[in-house]
Amino acid sequence: MSGWYVGLEFVGNLNDMEHLNEAAEGAFIAHYNDKSKVLSLSHRLDAVEYDDALQEAKDWASKLPGVAKLVGDGVLFGPDRMVIETLAARARAWELLGSAEVADTLGVSTARVRQLEQRPDFPQPVATIAGGRIYRRDQIEEYAEHRPRTPGRPAKAQPEA
Repeated sequence: MSGWYVGLEFVGNLNDMEHLNEAAEGAFIAHYNDKSKVLSLSHRLDAVEYDDALQEAKDWASKLPGVAKLVGDGVLFGPDRMVIETLAARARAWELLGSAEVADTLGVSTARVRQLEQRPDFPQPVATIAGGRIYRRDQIEEYAEHRPRTPGRPAKAQPEA
């Protein structure tokens, strides 16, 4: 498998998880920005050359039944943009964070980051190196916006009298 990816962007109001799950069907990565109302879908391509990647991207876009239905129903509009890029180009666009930067971004300790990494809703690292896990800043910031927080330590269980 080579290092080509295709990205498609659609605009619309995906106001429930059912719509998002339907739209994400067949995508390697699906991201919906609630503020801008933009759905981004990405898919890894098998092509070696750009022309082959372009054709494969067009073929993939036409095989997204959930998106086609949502566009037909007027929930989504587009695609507004198609991007075909190499893995190297995509990686250069990411701002990457280690545990210390993740802790700063979330306003927690690095020990808490290690705990959060165990949660199923925490973003997956893009790489693991000898120094630890590496994350994308945009994914950590998205997590920070939506993670449930309760201030302070949890209350200790009171012994029954």
